[in-house]
Amino acid sequence: KYNYANFSSQKDYSELFKINLLRSKFGPYLAGLIEGDGTIAVHEPNRSAATQKYNPKIIIVFKKADLPLANYLQNITKCGKVLIKPERGYVLWQIQDIISVYTLIYIINGFMRTPKIEALNKAIVWLNDYKINARNIDKLLENGNPRINLIINKISLLEIKPLDQSPLETNAWLAGFTDGDGNFSINIQKRTNKNSTRVQLYYRLEINKNYHKLDLNGNTLSFFPIISKIGLFLGVTVYSRSRIIKDKIYYSFTVMSFNKSSNSIVYNYFNKYPLLSSKFLDFKDWAFILKLQNTNKLTTSYLDKAIQIRSDFNKTRTTFVWDHLKFNCYETCFSE
Repeated sequence: KYNYANFSSQKDYSELFKINLLRSKFGPYLAGLIEGDGTIAVHEPNRSAATQKYNPKIIIVFKKADLPLANYLQNITKCGKVLIKPERGYVLWQIQDIISVYTLIYIINGFMRTPKIEALNKAIVWLNDYKINARNIDKLLENGNPRINLIINKISLLEIKPLDQSPLETNAWLAGFTDGDGNFSINIQKRTNKNSTRVQLYYRLEINKNYHKLDLNGNTLSFFPIISKIGLFLGVTVYSRSRIIKDKIYYSFTVMSFNKSSNSIVYNYFNKYPLLSSKFLDFKDWAFILKLQNTNKLTTSYLDKAIQIRSDFNKTRTTFVWDHLKFNCYETCFSE
């Protein structure tokens, strides 16, 4: 927990209150987002002294169209800065000052579900060591160092928490993870006989088979435990996939909802824990077609609507409305 002794003013208590609200409302979502499209970078302890001096940093990658989401998350957390990379077609939310890294880790700590917790724990060790060592060094200075004092008074020792083993349907982790690594699709299988044309709806997640680093015992860390948990939640099978890209072989796990039962679970979950990226718009269109399917026996009754929606969907989307960032169930924590 935050060290209450370090907060002496009304402003400080207000800041603490808001950060705890962020943790309770946005913690699982942000943990999932970072585990999907984010990186927690920490220099290894066996590196040279020159590299060890750099702070841990957190970087989350967004596609260019999701700039409003990057700005939104930076604004509500007051952490880091948003960097636009127009020549590369993406946006970065970069958090690297010590107080901001600490704040974001405090918000997500305890909500991680994948092997990326290894990097989170290394960052926690770094921050705890910084807190202890900086305080000891500061005591040796005659008048203290104002900058060091500011930092060590804003951070407290953090607990290393285990993976979140709670049921997926109990928090927004899967929403954040899907904003990073998931997608919705509307597949139209045209036939010469229009009455036999099929409209199929899919929700799909694909993640790497293994984490890029070994555990403390030198063992490979796999993403299979979390992808199998997602598969069980959706009631679908986990598939293993390999593909060659530029002479390199990539191995991944995939889960996909495709039938009435699994699509119903997807629909109910994302209605309760909404997406925040532009994938929210894809989900709403996907859900609209799902409703038409459930209320109309004949595909021909909604086929033209499905074709129209798919023309402005996923990668072909050109229409973006961001009202869901102004009015979402997570944001209510600031108005209650």
